[in-house]
Amino acid sequence: MKKLFMALSALVMLSAACKKDEAGKVNPQENSPIGSPSTTSKIPAELVGKWSYGSFSPTNFWNYDGTYAGNAYEQALAFEFHADGTYEEYVINSTTSYNCRTEAYTYFKGKIQVDETNQSFVIIPTSGKYRGFYACAPKSNVNREAKPNELIQERMNYLVEPGKAAIKLSDAENPQGVRLKAVTW
Repeated sequence: MKKLFMALSALVMLSAACKKDEAGKVNPQENSPIGSPSTTSKIPAELVGKWSYGSFSPTNFWNYDGTYAGNAYEQALAFEFHADGTYEEYVINSTTSYNCRTEAYTYFKGKIQVDETNQSFVIIPTSGKYRGFYACAPKSNVNREAKPNELIQERMNYLVEPGKAAIKLSDAENPQGVRLKAVTW
């Protein structure tokens, strides 16, 4: 589990270099490695769609009052790539231990620029949201917009399986990659 979590974390946290502007703020749209990030471009039809990687525990927890408390753990990464060159990314992690539920949810949306020749792309987030829920420590709950310095470009390699059944994403830190299945929701 730890190895799986580390691989997924490495994939999600991979970032390209950002440049600070004159005010000292990080501008994640500077120096895009593929083309100009200020324009959207069409992406290959084989990438368009919803892709998901995830796992969950078959163990369930129930509260003392009989209400369902959730699975022992869940972890998922999902992308939705749109034909107009935009994307949405969802990362969900949760765990239940000693009847305490902890959940972390991250959402980003932005632009995607694809290099079909090298089967790679760069995602350029333009906005995002972080949400954290701590059943046993509610004062630590988080629900906020992503800060500009958290909107980090990521470069990934891709390989679409025949029949568009799944996509394999990899990067320099995780060359073995992660397989995301084609899904609908």
